[in-house]
Amino acid sequence: MRISRIAAKGAPPAPLFVIIAAVAIAACALASWLAGEFAPLLTGRQKSWFVAAAMVLAALEVIVLRAPVAPREPTRSLGAIAIVLFAGVLADASGLLILSLGVATAAPLFVAAGGALAVAGVLGAALLAGRDWEKLPLPTMRWATGIALLLGAFAIALLSPDAFS
Repeated sequence: MRISRIAAKGAPPAPLFVIIAAVAIAACALASWLAGEFAPLLTGRQKSWFVAAAMVLAALEVIVLRAPVAPREPTRSLGAIAIVLFAGVLADASGLLILSLGVATAAPLFVAAGGALAVAGVLGAALLAGRDWEKLPLPTMRWATGIALLLGAFAIALLSPDAFS
């Protein structure tokens, strides 16, 4: 929502997409590094539960939290936009999922690469859509995503870690 609203207010798309790509790479790289540091501290079963807990938190975030109201005067500062996006990607559901999957898979670089592609893809689509992003059936999409995350979390929590080997 943040990106679509910034784009709708007339932010230049090319520099904004460069910022989106840079933020996606930087935030996912940091999550990957954190996963690499955290992974040796957990056993196989603990890693599964960590991913399941992250998925439950992500589901709750997607279902419960709403997008903030649109600012009356959005910033034109690309640096400020980059800082807000970086914090958002790292601290929201996507950052937590990247961290937890990096811990669980022992392949944090691949998880980071996939996460960066996903973040850049979604934010890039929001940038291209602009105002039309808000015409999407967002409540339905939130509930479907939240339910899928909850089902995935329960499946991961109930299956043994050996089932994924």
